[in-house]
Amino acid sequence: MAGGMFRWAAPVFARVGSRWSLGDADALARILEPYVPAGGRLLDLGGGTGALAARLAERLRAAVTVLDASPHMLRHAEGLPGVTPMGGDAEAMPFDDDAFDAVLVSDAFHHFGAPPAAAREMARVVRPGGGVVVLEPDPAIWVVRLVAAAECLAGEPGHFMKPQVFEELMRDVGVEGRARHQGQASYVYVGTVGGAPAMGGADS
Repeated sequence: MAGGMFRWAAPVFARVGSRWSLGDADALARILEPYVPAGGRLLDLGGGTGALAARLAERLRAAVTVLDASPHMLRHAEGLPGVTPMGGDAEAMPFDDDAFDAVLVSDAFHHFGAPPAAAREMARVVRPGGGVVVLEPDPAIWVVRLVAAAECLAGEPGHFMKPQVFEELMRDVGVEGRARHQGQASYVYVGTVGGAPAMGGADS
């Protein structure tokens, strides 16, 4: 799921975990609420240090599992309230079918080595009618292309996708959804497994 940069960068990611503000967590919680009931289960795929997962566990009153391939990142998620850290790959998740109400992937999908396999697994582990929420940089923006080039030089997969391409990828695995830009360089995709797209509380 992640290359070598996440071994040496784990302490940095842990220190800057507060980059997820209360406002960020609230906005994501509003998107996820139609899918994740109180007491439900959310998968934070590629969630690293668990900083965002802990905020969402509190706001959604749900159990959040963080799945990440980097034990160095997951070490920082241990002991966080409402959060269960687990090691594993996005392309072969250690979960039963329909195990979660929703999956969140925040700025991590482009790190996965095999995007089609990761997409199939995301659709598999989320129950029918559950949600798929993905935040990604848009490679149509020049600064994102520079970041992509730098990540490739660092040994990362760098599978950055334009919003329309991502929508098609998820549609191919049975998730219907839409991507909308947020800010200048990224987009948020919200999809429903086996159903019509629901944007939840996303901003217009």
